[in-house]
Amino acid sequence: MQTTLLLLVFFVVAILLGIMLRKLLKNTAIPYSVALLTLGMLIGGSLSFETQLPVVNELKASFVLASQLDANLIMFIFLPALVFESAFSLEVHLFKRMFSQIAVLAIPGMVICTLITALLCLTVLPWNWSIGAALMFGAIVSATDPVAVVSLLKEMCSRARLQTLIEGESLLNDGTAIVLFTLFLSLATQVQPEFETSEVIIEFVRVVSIGVIIGTVVAVISLMFIGSLFNDSLIEIALTLVLPYLVFYVSEHIFHASGVVSVVTLALIYAGPGRTRFSPEVMEHLHHFWHTLSFLFNTLIFILVGLVVSTRLGLADLANWEYLAVIFLGILIIRGGVILGLMPILARIGIGLTKEKSVVLIWGGLRGAVSLALALIVATNESLDIQLRDQVLFLTAGIVVLTIVVNGSSMRFVMGKLGLDKLPKAKQQTFAKVQHKISNEMVSMRSKLQSDEYLKSVNWPLVDRNIVSVGEEYEEEIDTQVEYLRKLLESERQFYWNQFAKGLLSKDATHILVDAIEKALDGTPQVWPRTSIVKHWKIPQWSIRCRTIPVIGTYARAANYKQHMIIFESARGLFEASEYIKELAPSLSLAPEQLKLALEQVEQVNHFAKTTLADFREQSPHLVERVESYLALRILLNTERKMIQTLTHDGMISETDAEKLIETVELKMHQSKKQSQLI
Repeated sequence: MQTTLLLLVFFVVAILLGIMLRKLLKNTAIPYSVALLTLGMLIGGSLSFETQLPVVNELKASFVLASQLDANLIMFIFLPALVFESAFSLEVHLFKRMFSQIAVLAIPGMVICTLITALLCLTVLPWNWSIGAALMFGAIVSATDPVAVVSLLKEMCSRARLQTLIEGESLLNDGTAIVLFTLFLSLATQVQPEFETSEVIIEFVRVVSIGVIIGTVVAVISLMFIGSLFNDSLIEIALTLVLPYLVFYVSEHIFHASGVVSVVTLALIYAGPGRTRFSPEVMEHLHHFWHTLSFLFNTLIFILVGLVVSTRLGLADLANWEYLAVIFLGILIIRGGVILGLMPILARIGIGLTKEKSVVLIWGGLRGAVSLALALIVATNESLDIQLRDQVLFLTAGIVVLTIVVNGSSMRFVMGKLGLDKLPKAKQQTFAKVQHKISNEMVSMRSKLQSDEYLKSVNWPLVDRNIVSVGEEYEEEIDTQVEYLRKLLESERQFYWNQFAKGLLSKDATHILVDAIEKALDGTPQVWPRTSIVKHWKIPQWSIRCRTIPVIGTYARAANYKQHMIIFESARGLFEASEYIKELAPSLSLAPEQLKLALEQVEQVNHFAKTTLADFREQSPHLVERVESYLALRILLNTERKMIQTLTHDGMISETDAEKLIETVELKMHQSKKQSQLI
């Protein structure tokens, strides 16, 4: 059977096995990634058995071929997409707040771990490893792997801050590890190695800086293009699939920079300031697409890691197993020591770090596919001693398996013992309030169902035991004001995104309002004031002074009109959001005084928005008609499009006819936008 067909068989069978395994693991405490790795190792161990069945032999051949894939191919196929998905799904605002902590862990923390691990290897292992080889191995096994870490956290962790910290560190220190590995590999292959600390630092800065620049440039150019599109989901989603591979290739092979850093930069810009450049209707499809792709790639890569470990290593002598045990314990102790040593810094920057979270951070340092891929690159480098290559591969593979199986499978237990498997108490009280709201709605629906003549035989005691529930009450006195205000602000932010998705808020207005919320969430959350909004509402002076100048005046009037449109839309959005929050606030409040303080601040926001709208009408009467007319037209056209989609969903319009109708509506939207900008 041809090689291509055998690989296709492996992909299909591996995905089917992953689907069945995920189904079996439903409602169990076994992490999916641990089970996949174990499955891959079991399959790899069974490939040596002989059989006469042609179908089984073809399956064996496909898995053998997959286990022999080139390490660079593994990195280029899986790493860009998985890193992009992980960074794209991060809460960018939280990542920015925690960036100082993430950077400390991912750069100086990673470098210190590499140096101490290298020293451990030089001390423990019997061969006379060169300094370059020891440093190279230290870089390989010191980096937490984003693929393994993210896969584990998404199954277990409901704490956004802890997840962002561990996930952000794994993304950035993965880039650091690859850069250090490349530098130390060249050092290890030199006959007379020359080590200049200053040169290594300069090269490291160059590689990372160029990676950031490439990611930023591609993000800016692509977002300008995406902004010119109008609800073209195929193009927008296809670009997000292609560009991570493009920036990874350009960085790694053209500029010899960090491809991982480029991909992370691209994804963070897309998820943050670039989010409003995508068509509102596309964002939901985009996240579903990447979530599905992440599942497929995670399934393939963990099975591949298991296959590679079981088929390429074989049985090692007892001494190597002893060395593996020592190195494994050593890297756990080293990571723990480095994080505890950095605690005085980590606790004072970003959002701080508690002792309990530091334990999870230490234990959550899983190694995975990236470490194994780097070890496979070493194993195929004939410039190195064969004994060294075999030992690097064995030790790395062993550490990957042990961290995923031992640390990964026990993570739920560790978090439970530390009390981190539940929400903080303040959040629990707020969550309980939300559960009460849900329960009240369920009780209301229950009373309606009881009066349904076709549901007279319902066993209501059984239904009540399984469905109608009320959130736990917490009698302990806890200061929930901060959490309450944060929840209100997060609800307001989601309101803006929902309005944007419905086409009721423009990209610029959404960006201004969401940015104001994220600034309000920094430190102690405050509903009022919103100082950043005022800065965005200033009319550029040049657009006023140059209105009558030939040629330039056209652009000046357009800029002036656009700014007035932004002011009106964002003020209107702010007013509607404040009205929404005023209705929502009582249902989430845990104390009358708490509600009173919150409503006072919300009322100030409401007054601020109303005053701005009134000033707009008074100071720019010549623009009121045009701005309001355009906004009304946009709302009506969005309503028309939504109605067509609803009727299509109900089967009243065929999909073919619906597409034509929606195209007509969207053409009107596009034309009305252009016409509104004409002076």
